[in-house]
Amino acid sequence: MESIIQQITLELVKNILEKFKNTNLDLNELGPQMLEECKTTSRRLVEAYVQELNQRMRADKEGRKGKLTLKEKDKPRTILTEIGTIRINRDCYYDKTREKYTTPLDQVLGIGKYERVMASIGARLVEAATEHSYAKSAQIVTDGAVSRQTVRNQILKIKVPEKEPAIQNKVMKELHIFADEDHVHMQRPHKEKGKKGKIVPLVVVTEGINTESKRHSTQNPMSFVDEGFDTKNLWQTVSGYIGKAYDVNSLEKIYVHADGGTWIKNGLEEYRQTIHVIDGFHFERELKRIAGNFQGRNIRQRMHSAIEKEDKKKAGRILKEMMERAEDEKTKERVKAFGKYLFNHWKEIVRRRKENVPGSCTEGQVSHLLSERFSRNPMAWSEKGLGKLSTARIHMKNGGRLSYKDFGKGEKKERYSDYAEQMMSGMLKETADWSIFTRSEPMIFDTTSGTQQALHQIGLCRNMLN
Repeated sequence: MESIIQQITLELVKNILEKFKNTNLDLNELGPQMLEECKTTSRRLVEAYVQELNQRMRADKEGRKGKLTLKEKDKPRTILTEIGTIRINRDCYYDKTREKYTTPLDQVLGIGKYERVMASIGARLVEAATEHSYAKSAQIVTDGAVSRQTVRNQILKIKVPEKEPAIQNKVMKELHIFADEDHVHMQRPHKEKGKKGKIVPLVVVTEGINTESKRHSTQNPMSFVDEGFDTKNLWQTVSGYIGKAYDVNSLEKIYVHADGGTWIKNGLEEYRQTIHVIDGFHFERELKRIAGNFQGRNIRQRMHSAIEKEDKKKAGRILKEMMERAEDEKTKERVKAFGKYLFNHWKEIVRRRKENVPGSCTEGQVSHLLSERFSRNPMAWSEKGLGKLSTARIHMKNGGRLSYKDFGKGEKKERYSDYAEQMMSGMLKETADWSIFTRSEPMIFDTTSGTQQALHQIGLCRNMLN
């Protein structure tokens, strides 16, 4: 094995020296060529290593006696890895104990059944897909070596980990939580008529709004969605995070900013500090819409005055006036709907004005975290794909990363895999003769060699900085 490694390594050295000689140190050419040479050599080393291990297992008839019977030699397989496509040949055996056919090397190498893409590549594909289309993700990560369907398959296999808080039991007096949802178009099975949508609830936990800079921003935000779109599970996750990240006893107020949705009102009920406030954007939008039907009546200013004074009767008189002045039934229905919205959330609306609660950004959070990828462009999603990818996107926005470990534990290793691992360990412990790289005799410098040509080119540039 060591002779093969030496030969491949020496060829790499030779090829690198040739690159230095022929590119005149132009990094635009040299960089990509050097990278490809190293990747090619890495693939050859891995393939040679796997071939050697396969040969040893085949020859060790005594070691696998009574366990594995050789049935087919050199079954080819290709797998896409970080260093490119690896092409290996491995033997197929019959396991007498379990009465099944198997390829032990696949398990030792961490390759699952029918898998064409290693999990490390899969993690990168999913990360790219949180920002780009499936086709573009495949192009970015694999230069188009895999299809859009492959990207989707990797998304469906991912198990997104929970993001741990950077600091635990942090002492804070206030938290500001922004809750809203995105409305996403779903695929219609069998080309059913009509629109089909899905609500994706979003909760963002922050320590308030930073107003020192011209562009306001949330402080230490942590965002949450639920893969199954279950709001109860979502709030349980948020509650668990708050209990772990912050000293709950020091919290005096937990403001929940929202548009008054029922699923939001049911959140964080276990915390006595929870205070619900209406998101300023949603209320002002509704007020502006209804006031536009009554030009010259100062509806917005008068309603703001009634809210600041907590005068519910005055607000009722304004609504009655609008009903009397409404020109048609459609306008009356709008006034009724606004009145219902106003009085159903009266306490939350007044609280925002009276307690000087910071401005809300629920719409901005939904737009940036969800709509930008899932609902802004004309596209339709499957429920499982949307759940997986939205969870992965939020994980990435929280500063997390994905790795091969997030694809689950994979197949359970068979008992005979220990045998293969022992052979692999024994092969690595063998003493290799690397004297060719540590020889003591002086090197013969050839002025036409790649190294000397590189040094000569560097020498020509010695006065460039003077």
